[in-house]
Amino acid sequence: MQSDLHHQIINLFRCTDQSLKRVIGRKVEGTGLYRSQHRLLMILGRHPDSSQTAIAEKMEISPSAVAVTLKKLEKGGYISRQCQVQDNRVNEVVVTEKGREAINESIICFQEIEGAILDGFSEEELEQLKSFLKRMIENGESYYRSLSK
Repeated sequence: MQSDLHHQIINLFRCTDQSLKRVIGRKVEGTGLYRSQHRLLMILGRHPDSSQTAIAEKMEISPSAVAVTLKKLEKGGYISRQCQVQDNRVNEVVVTEKGREAINESIICFQEIEGAILDGFSEEELEQLKSFLKRMIENGESYYRSLSK
């Protein structure tokens, strides 16, 4: 009986994630950027000195996937790459004005999505949900560590 309940909860968790991704995809459709490009810009906005490897770790994708996305963002005028003064082999990624505008639009967009998805929950329910999700993440991370021995 409990394993069925576990399965239902995990399935609902997956469905919630899929729903969020669909909503974000639909919401950003007309911006000219894909969901992953918005996400990468948001990371650069919060962490402007991030390396390609650090961005890949934050997004949980390969550095080569980050390179492809950066190239598309550069082509679109959202970022530029400049050689570092100390070491011209290292490219520094700089968010352009167009990129900053996209980040600001993304912030507004994601706030709207968050509000819509969490509509109707009381402050107490939100705190409880946050606590449950944090515990699920901790349990998942603990289990993951036990698998990599």
